[in-house]
Amino acid sequence: MALFKFQNYSAIKNLQDNPRVQATQETVNGNAFSVVDNDATSGFKEAAVPFANAAAAKAGEVWVMMNIVDKPEIHNYADYSVFEGEYIRAVNLSKMGGEIVELSGNLVISTGVKKGDKLVPCNADDDTSTPMSWKKSVSVDGYKLYLEVTDLTTFGLFTIDNAGVGYEAKIKIA
Repeated sequence: MALFKFQNYSAIKNLQDNPRVQATQETVNGNAFSVVDNDATSGFKEAAVPFANAAAAKAGEVWVMMNIVDKPEIHNYADYSVFEGEYIRAVNLSKMGGEIVELSGNLVISTGVKKGDKLVPCNADDDTSTPMSWKKSVSVDGYKLYLEVTDLTTFGLFTIDNAGVGYEAKIKIA
């Protein structure tokens, strides 16, 4: 189960979200993507699209999904996801510089993440089945937005698919 939240109420109070964005693939809370208007591939007016390559991830605005679990048929919070065509509450992280977020370890595909590491959005060129996850990067040169890990936590520990690692990170805007 992917978990993603802002640590401070001030961030929640001031966040900019777009509830009209539709998923182009199965998406979970905390997945990073770009919002494309009038997407030709999906046909959606506003679509959540994984970054096509590293250049797109560096230059684009970064949005994340922060939906409320609103499906009564879900018996386990860990099973919650939004499927292709369903609506996403897309939050623009690019306008939230300096805020602290917490994310569960299963949102990050890299291993050995430690305090001080930088996390950037994955893209379709990465060798992963989850192109909307986050990954550790040695260099953040050229990225408009990245997350700097400020602490390792147990956020998300109660979920079945998390190994007991979560991250506290500060949103950095270049």
